[in-house]
Amino acid sequence: MARRRNPKKAQEAKSEAQITRRTAVLGAGGLGIFGILAGRSYQLQIEQSENYLALSEENRFNYQTVLPSRGLVRDRHGEPLASNTLDYRVYLVAEQIDDLTLTLSQLGEVISLSDRELKRIRRDVARRPDFVPVSVKDHVDWDDFAALNMRVHALPGIIPTAGEGRAYPDDGLFSHITGYVGKANDADLAKDEDPLLLQPAFRIGKTGVEQAADKQLRGKAGKLKVEVNARGRVVREWPEPGDAARPGNDVYLTLDAPLQRFAAEQFGEDSGGIAVMDVMTGELRTLLSMPTFDANLFVSGLTQADMDALNSDEKRPQYNKVLSGGYAPASTYKMAVMLAALESRKVDPKRRIFCGGKVRLGNRLFHCWKPEGHGAMNMRDALKHSCDTYFYEISQVIGVEAIAASARRLGLGQRHDIGVAGEKRGIVPEPTWKRDRLGAGWRMGDTLNASIGQGFVLASPMQLAVMVARLANGYNAVSPSLFAGVDQGVFSSLEIDPAHISFVQDAMWSVCEEPGGTAYRNNGLGIPGLDMAGKTGTSQVRGISRAERASGVIKNDELPWKYRDHSIFVGYAPYTNPRFAVGCVVEHAGSGAGRAAEITRAVLGEALRRDGLGPHTDASSDRARL
Repeated sequence: MARRRNPKKAQEAKSEAQITRRTAVLGAGGLGIFGILAGRSYQLQIEQSENYLALSEENRFNYQTVLPSRGLVRDRHGEPLASNTLDYRVYLVAEQIDDLTLTLSQLGEVISLSDRELKRIRRDVARRPDFVPVSVKDHVDWDDFAALNMRVHALPGIIPTAGEGRAYPDDGLFSHITGYVGKANDADLAKDEDPLLLQPAFRIGKTGVEQAADKQLRGKAGKLKVEVNARGRVVREWPEPGDAARPGNDVYLTLDAPLQRFAAEQFGEDSGGIAVMDVMTGELRTLLSMPTFDANLFVSGLTQADMDALNSDEKRPQYNKVLSGGYAPASTYKMAVMLAALESRKVDPKRRIFCGGKVRLGNRLFHCWKPEGHGAMNMRDALKHSCDTYFYEISQVIGVEAIAASARRLGLGQRHDIGVAGEKRGIVPEPTWKRDRLGAGWRMGDTLNASIGQGFVLASPMQLAVMVARLANGYNAVSPSLFAGVDQGVFSSLEIDPAHISFVQDAMWSVCEEPGGTAYRNNGLGIPGLDMAGKTGTSQVRGISRAERASGVIKNDELPWKYRDHSIFVGYAPYTNPRFAVGCVVEHAGSGAGRAAEITRAVLGEALRRDGLGPHTDASSDRARL
């Protein structure tokens, strides 16, 4: 009989077999997983170790842009006219901030933020990439800056820092020329792809020399390697010499800072402009517009009150009068008329013309400044006494085209491109200009007005200085320069008969050094042995009616300031071996023999003293006469 199988043992055997299979499967699976992990570990630690080491380093280290130090603007002697100063600032990085509104609210408990500033911050955050720092506030005072540094650990994304700011000495005495710097706006970013412009602390030139020489002053950015913690805060710096910022280059101007300060002292509260120019090289020693404005306000942040004060000032402190001002040159234009007459050979300079105080042209009267007239005048006497009637008469003989050509040859009616923006061309009128500009024909009355520097004629103080420098030079069409070390090459010839130039020079000498001249003073320049030559001009800014002439012309000091005549003077010195030429306009100051002549005489004397010129032998016997 067969033995019966034990069901319990069969079940146990089956279970053991299943366990063995599962164990084998799990073991194989575990071995496979271990193999995968080992392979991945090998890949990460051996094959890709350099890659992950680099990623680790990137998390550990950041690179910060190091702004270059901006170059200085200096005068001819090296004195800074625009320099750098320590400035405390606050920035924010949007990607490190969870709640911008809350952060700004907390920040406002430490440093004051106006509604206007908050609006600007939000606008900048919206426009810039999140990783680019945005300026919160510049020019933070030390107490607020220190308080913020005590609490900055609780304000992630807020970065207080100390950097360089721009400063202008003398309360902006040179502001019209140096200009000022400011943040790059959208228009600047569209024109310039330099990534430096994206940095909130970076400033570019906005006006004047700062703008004209911006690339030279700007420098090149550097990089600073910094170690950061998990929150992104800087733990320490790892400077690498090869990544240092390269500072901008200094820019030297031809200006003489002490002379400019002296000129400003002479102006006092008056408004106008003065230019001092080397008659041989063209170097501009002074370019002053008065009153000036403080460019530091535009750097530190112009308030609405500041802007209102500038805009409401009737003397227009922001307006660059020395380069952009357009003034009727009045009788200083008569030298151009004289040269035109001499060059045309249509007028005998010795012939006398009678001045009875007015000239009739059709049904219109043209008046001389002296109502009773000057009597019989030749050309030299007419300039010495500034007789309008004489110039009315000869202008009809030579024509306005000849006068315009002479004026342009002397540098009027054109831009001289001294390297900064803002210079106006001025106006030297003639028939084509009037037809193109005004759509009207030229009249003889326009010629008479132009002959005494009125009507349509306009010039800036610098252009007047150029005119006188060319007359003083006598041979070369010297052009002005502002940037030191610029080679202007060889000046073109004036192409004017030297005898005619000498005649005009002598007549200008008589204005200042002979009794009866409109600018005559016994002590002249106040420097023994040195004479000057020049010409006064009284520029009329309002019309005078027949009724007023009949009852008596109202005196300047009885008129509101803005209706008074401009005082104008041009001159050069020394008369023998000329060195400097000056063009000076004093707004609404009356006669050119007054304030403008007074200021010019003082500034010319100071320029000569600063240049070390001693007494010269009087060469009056050698003066050329026709």
